[in-house]
Amino acid sequence: MPTGLETTQQSRLPAALPRGATLGPKLTPPQPSAFEIARTEVCERIFAAGAAKLVLLRAPAGFGKTTTMLQVHERFVQTGLPAAWLTLDRADNDVMRFLAALTATLSRLIPGLASSQEGHSGPDELAFAVIDRVAAHPAPFALFLDDFEALQNPAAIGIVSELIEQLPRGAQLIVGSRGVPELGVGRLRARGRLLEVEPAQLRFSEAEADDFLRQRRGLQLAPDDVRRLHRSTEGWAAALWLASVSLENRDDPGRFIAGFSGSNAAVVEYLVEDVLARQSAEVRGFLLRTSLLNELNASLCDAVRGSDDSEHLLRTLEQAHLFMIPLQGDHSQYRYHGMFAEFLRTQLARHHADEIPRLHRAASRWYDERRRPVPAIEHALAAGDLDHALPALAAHGQELLEEGRVRLLSRWLDPLLESGALDAYPILQVVHAWAVCFARGPRAAAQLLDRLEERADPDPEVRAHRLAMRPLFLSLTDRIDEAMPLSTAALEEIPQDLAFVSGFLEVCMANLALIAGRFHDALRFADAARSRQQVRSSPFNFSLSEAAEAAVDMTQGRLRKAIAGLRIAVSAGAMDAIRSTNGNALAGIPLAQALYEAGQLEQAERLLVVYIPLIRGVCIPEELMISHVVMARIAADRGDMERAEQVLVELEHIGHREGLTRVVATARLERVRQLLMADRLAQARSELDRCGDKAMWQRVTKLSLRANEVETYDLALARWSVRTGHAAEVIRPLRTELEAAERAQRERRALTLRLLLAQALYRDDQRNKAVRMLARAVRLACVEGYVRAFQDEGALLMVILRELRAQPDLVHEDGHGEEALAFIDRLLREPAPRAPVADAALAGEAASVDNELLTRKELQVLRLAAEGLSNDALAERLFVAETTVRTHLRNINVKLDTRSRVEALAAARRRGLIG
Repeated sequence: MPTGLETTQQSRLPAALPRGATLGPKLTPPQPSAFEIARTEVCERIFAAGAAKLVLLRAPAGFGKTTTMLQVHERFVQTGLPAAWLTLDRADNDVMRFLAALTATLSRLIPGLASSQEGHSGPDELAFAVIDRVAAHPAPFALFLDDFEALQNPAAIGIVSELIEQLPRGAQLIVGSRGVPELGVGRLRARGRLLEVEPAQLRFSEAEADDFLRQRRGLQLAPDDVRRLHRSTEGWAAALWLASVSLENRDDPGRFIAGFSGSNAAVVEYLVEDVLARQSAEVRGFLLRTSLLNELNASLCDAVRGSDDSEHLLRTLEQAHLFMIPLQGDHSQYRYHGMFAEFLRTQLARHHADEIPRLHRAASRWYDERRRPVPAIEHALAAGDLDHALPALAAHGQELLEEGRVRLLSRWLDPLLESGALDAYPILQVVHAWAVCFARGPRAAAQLLDRLEERADPDPEVRAHRLAMRPLFLSLTDRIDEAMPLSTAALEEIPQDLAFVSGFLEVCMANLALIAGRFHDALRFADAARSRQQVRSSPFNFSLSEAAEAAVDMTQGRLRKAIAGLRIAVSAGAMDAIRSTNGNALAGIPLAQALYEAGQLEQAERLLVVYIPLIRGVCIPEELMISHVVMARIAADRGDMERAEQVLVELEHIGHREGLTRVVATARLERVRQLLMADRLAQARSELDRCGDKAMWQRVTKLSLRANEVETYDLALARWSVRTGHAAEVIRPLRTELEAAERAQRERRALTLRLLLAQALYRDDQRNKAVRMLARAVRLACVEGYVRAFQDEGALLMVILRELRAQPDLVHEDGHGEEALAFIDRLLREPAPRAPVADAALAGEAASVDNELLTRKELQVLRLAAEGLSNDALAERLFVAETTVRTHLRNINVKLDTRSRVEALAAARRRGLIG
């Protein structure tokens, strides 16, 4: 039973569980078997792995992962190390439900964590609030996650990956999984932060098999029988257990042991079948007929079986140790061991296939009576009962779509479309097309829309959906010119009382108006879409309309307002557990971009960890480009150029695969910028020449496309020209572009144009004009906090900024003088001395040499090395591999013309790089 404290903590969690669901069973470690043996060798390896952040027990079912984890958990508890347990299941792929369970689990380790999360409604906000609290926790702990293979949602897996990265010193995550999870295992292995326990290490040794069979199970076996059984099962724990059950009360165990060999599924089936055959007919019938249920309770089992004795049978099975796992402290809820359930379902299909539809129908009715439509529909579909499933889907499909449950809908509706079952339900075909669009992308959904248009159903609601889908799909596949006229025509034809359809089309119109530079119209359409929706009635539409308005704010330079709006947009798409975050990538990624602009790199990266896997699956160009470019810049800022290049290569590959030329070109443009930052000018020019059709860029520059609002071919060419001594050639074109951006109210683009123009003027020896140009940029940017626009330009801009700091009168216009000076100080990281102009220029040039000589990451390595840290300690402090540290030190020696760490530190001190 949970304590009063635990009950209170759970009550403070966000409303993240479906009605009637409880967390208690998931947070309680399974009860150990009375016959288990101590896995001493494996457990000692885990106890000794204090440096590992992740302990991964990876093996198929039946290898004893859970048993080993239970023993480790008990050992930790006995030694006083706080430990908590969470068993995962398929329902945890709803991110808010997963976060609720994770928060409740961690609350047992970190007092007050649950109550501190009040007010965090969106998945990213809640996740990172939890992770931040965990990272700040001063004491070690162990968190156990069992059945990790059930977790398939990339967003949920991304949250666990980020949690691992942020674990405090001494804390560990112990994971049991049937496969290798996407948790950055390779990176953790390279850094020495991973302990892997594989099937070979989980197999019983002969001594352990002997202990289990003869001591724990009390079987009268000769040593040769044990040896033969161990050899034939290859130490597979499940097979040994099943063999022990089969061997009970046998007069000639040696003969039985000689009758089979191998440890494959056929042996398991044979052994389990032998176990099943020894049960009474009543127990066999119960096991088979309830095997289709994911949860077992007396009421549900009675309904499926048509009897009233299920409670007694459940207790009997538990006492007989027949693979029953209690889920509730009061033993009112159970589930079967996964391997046993699979076997029972196979047997049911083999011997009683004709009963399966009836059993599923009974389960569906039970869930219907309790108003749980999702499992009710699931069982109805499994029963092939389309007379019940299709009307239920028609009744709940649009609601589930508005809640964002697009993966569930596409999984249900895909086979129904192929079978023709949806022919009589055009509205479900519409729901299917929407779901596929946001689950697998607009290209996949376009084929479904083509089929709908071929049918030309006369129903006005279906026609309205078709009219709204086409321009949206076109805009999401970068076919803007085709989408614009279609959206205008559709808006005139769609009935205004169809809020969901009208809202989606108005969001589409808002984005198209933004692209065309008609910002007033974009805001008007976003307002119209939002006014149709209450947050809880259609979070999908509400989220996208908020994101559309924030996109206008970003383009027109209102960064603070954009961040506020995007936070609302992200939260609006996940008000409770049953609402997916999949659609929220369209708001989450712009929020990451906005936070990056504001210099909040850590928060931006965390968002991208969650949303990049989602957007790769959906493949919407703007979000693809924004997310990958921002992630590459964050990696480069840390000095991890290998990671930055990997992200850009992935973006380029997706562009090639999907035939999206702008995506390919944008990846290359960002590579050009990073090559220029590294002074690799020839390579930058070569890459610039591969950046795509110049005619395409002429068109793109005239449009306000969010991923290329700032970064275009012309700006990249201007950067290259400034760097290579051709600054004079680009001053006039940059002025022309700046005037055009200002006329069009594209203030974010104008900001970067001012920064580039300041650099060009400075290189052309027009230093006073350069400083004044930069002063204007600072006055405008400081109000909104555009930090990265300055920092991403590199060392030369910092030189000009130092000169500006030495002339404070230049930034005292518009009443923002002190704010502007504080902003400059933040950019320079420390206040600049108030020196005369000439001296400041010289000091700036000297600083430029040092800043361009060593990267920020190399300077960080030097400062830590000055503290006397070893390479291993440096790697741990910087969260990189030890080989990466050696690479940084080698590069430092080359740049400083030194031969050792001692010489490098001395040279760095002489240059004033470190204290």
